[in-house]
Amino acid sequence: MTQNYSRMATSSITSKGIFYSEQTLKCELYFNDPFGKQSFEYKETRKNNDFLKNFVENLEKIINNQAGLVNSLKIKYSGLEENYKKEKLDPVITQIFKCLESRKDLLQVKRLSIDAVDMSQAMTVVKLLDPSVLKKVEFGFENRDEKIDIEDALALVKWNEGQRMKLVFKLHTIRPEYMESVKKFLLHRSTFTEIFVYYKHCVHDIPSLRTIIDVPLQHESPDSKEKFIKFRLSHRLLLSAGLVKLTLSNDVSAKVLGNPLIMKRVIQSFGFWNVQRLRKSSRGIRDCVDFLKPVTHIDEYNVFFLSDIHPSARIETGRYWSRSWLYGKHEISKNRNVLCQKAQDQVLHDFEVNLGRQNTCLEELKFIFSYIHTLEKEENPNPSIEEFQRLNQLTTQFLWKLREILSTRSQLLKVKVLELLCCTDDNLMQILPYLDPKCLKKIELIDPRSEYGRLGDRVKYPESMLKPFVLDEICQLEQWKNATELKIRSQPISTSIQKMNLTEFSKVWIDVETISSEDVLYLKDHLLLSTSFQRFIIDFKNTTIDYETLHGLIGPPHRIFSETSRIWFFQMEVNHQFLEVSLKRGCLRFDLKYYIRQYR
Repeated sequence: MTQNYSRMATSSITSKGIFYSEQTLKCELYFNDPFGKQSFEYKETRKNNDFLKNFVENLEKIINNQAGLVNSLKIKYSGLEENYKKEKLDPVITQIFKCLESRKDLLQVKRLSIDAVDMSQAMTVVKLLDPSVLKKVEFGFENRDEKIDIEDALALVKWNEGQRMKLVFKLHTIRPEYMESVKKFLLHRSTFTEIFVYYKHCVHDIPSLRTIIDVPLQHESPDSKEKFIKFRLSHRLLLSAGLVKLTLSNDVSAKVLGNPLIMKRVIQSFGFWNVQRLRKSSRGIRDCVDFLKPVTHIDEYNVFFLSDIHPSARIETGRYWSRSWLYGKHEISKNRNVLCQKAQDQVLHDFEVNLGRQNTCLEELKFIFSYIHTLEKEENPNPSIEEFQRLNQLTTQFLWKLREILSTRSQLLKVKVLELLCCTDDNLMQILPYLDPKCLKKIELIDPRSEYGRLGDRVKYPESMLKPFVLDEICQLEQWKNATELKIRSQPISTSIQKMNLTEFSKVWIDVETISSEDVLYLKDHLLLSTSFQRFIIDFKNTTIDYETLHGLIGPPHRIFSETSRIWFFQMEVNHQFLEVSLKRGCLRFDLKYYIRQYR
């Protein structure tokens, strides 16, 4: 080492490794020079009593002459647990401590990895480093099964002067008391960015650990070579119910937040999820929050009955804030109807609580009642008509209860887009009258047969349960008249086009039973005067159109493509655009065009 030391003293050392085992002490140095990265090794065997003294003398020179930043400093014991002895490890760490202590200024290290006798000893080394540059600390105790007081590392919170770092613990066996200690580190987001706990053995499985710590965590994949638990100190973690409970474990804190005057100020800056997590922290705080009745701001609320006993829901409260969950996971009963009722009650309860104080407009309210997972069960590959009737009854029952909730609100629920999938006209009437007509812009409804077709006909809806759509009552509602977009994929609608109040919509896509020449004239005359019209698509099952009569009513077509296909163009009354009317077999379409298309 002596012959190369002068070269090393003038080079910038980027990494240092101090490794010790039963037989050797070794120092590895990595530094940059004009020839690229080089490594230099000092090795001293234990043939005499001065091996440690000789090793430390050279190490002290290296440490004292280091002027720049060291990217990595490793102080590692490479012995296995069977030859680990405290009396062998303690003198080495003590001497390294003295080397660092002899410097005139703090050694600048970006990443530290250290094996020590205990956490207290490891922290004595850490505190001799510059806190302004340290970004990662790794404490290694994995080579022996001894109790480690990892809470001693909480001294990092005051020591690091507001800098943030990654914290790693390497343990032999992870125990419940270690997880309880880790909880305390999670409270210091201003200090730690991530916390890793590596381990060789565990007295509990991962689900049990989740129960113990009750905050979001990540763990290794099945094919991973190392076992670990990871915590990312993000806003999502900090606002989890488990961590809120932890921060409020102090009785004084709970009493303070149970004061309505203080809580009112707190929840003014909270979003929906934050308020819900706060409610779960304690009974006193929940009562206080409910007393204040904070206004919620949910953007989207979706309920999916893909299973009769395990429905799910999804709430979005912003562009990047959403959450989904499954109902009925922990319910047990031999009676399937009991499970269905419990699941429905849970969905309805959450709907009422979550939207009870919503006074802003929901961007979307969506319900799906396909029960596709229930119908596709292996033990029931060909669902009977009785099964479809049972599920249809569940939908009817749920929507009747939902109607009760909506009708008892102090104000109509504000919704911009309403989507009902696998529903009928009767189902729509359970919801539509209780939405604010000033807010509703789009109505989308897909009946069971169309929804199963959209899903690839994985199940076939019974023909005997099909029925025409009747909109006679629905189309008289203010909600219908004020909406601007309509999409209904269903059995043909029996209500006459001229009675459906369609002309105030800007976009329409529907199926009707019959269309006549008078219907085409009616739509054409009204749409020419519309300032909001964009597109109408009307599929029809039957027609009474006589082309001579139609030509006499609206004029000759611009082009006749075939006996059943022709097109017209009309100048709009309100702008310089054109109304394109296209009539084909089974479809009447109205579009807005900037010019008249010329055909060869």
